Formats: sequence, structure tokens, C-alpha cells
Amino acid sequence: MGGLRFVDLAMPAKSPPPKAPKASAQRRKSLYRPENAALLASFRELRVSAKLSQQAFADRLGSNQSFVSAVEQGVVRLDVLQVRDWCQAAGVSMQAWLKVFEAMLEAHAALRSDGEGSER
Repeated sequence: MGGLRFVDLAMPAKSPPPKAPKASAQRRKSLYRPENAALLASFRELRVSAKLSQQAFADRLGSNQSFVSAVEQGVVRLDVLQVRDWCQAAGVSMQAWLKVFEAMLEAHAALRSDGEGSER
């Protein structure tokens, strides 16, 4: 008879997964990295440079004022498409925003290195 055959589907015992190494500064979640402050500041700077209140900016985004506030405070995180929308609402290209953001990161790094040198 060409009937169904049962196959033993029991899985062999697996060894436990290796323990993950402790998170280094480079692999920390970005939310907790010091550069996140520069990211949030860059979002606020876009809005302020456009001379828009949070409400006016939210209107351009098709959102509400509390969303804009939450993004600027880091409560809500944006994906890349939302960053693009944010830039467009401010009347700035993503390339221009990235230049500003990179400059903020460099300034932040310079301040950190100055602070470390003065402690010695």
C-alpha cells in the first residue's frame, strides 16, 4: 500500500547556546549610548531651525504635538523613513541633516575627550 509512513521527528538534544560576551561600549544598545543625545538634539534643531513650534511641525508631519515632543525627548524612536519625513517637514534633505548630525557627534566626541584629559 502506498500509505503514509511515520518518521521519528524527535530532535537530538542540543547543547546550550554559548554565553554572549559582555556588551562593550561599541555594542551597547544605541538608546544608552552617549551619541543618542546628539541624535535627539539634531531632531529638535531641525524643527527649531525651521522656526516651527512643536504643534506646527506636527501639523506638517500629519501627527500631533505629543508625538513631536516624545521624539525630541527620546521616548519614541524613529525609523529611517520617519527620519526622512522629519527632514522633509523641516524643509531639509536627509544629506543636509546627516552633515549636521555628524558635526554634532564630532563636537560631542571632542567634549568627551577634553573632559577625560582634564581629569588626569
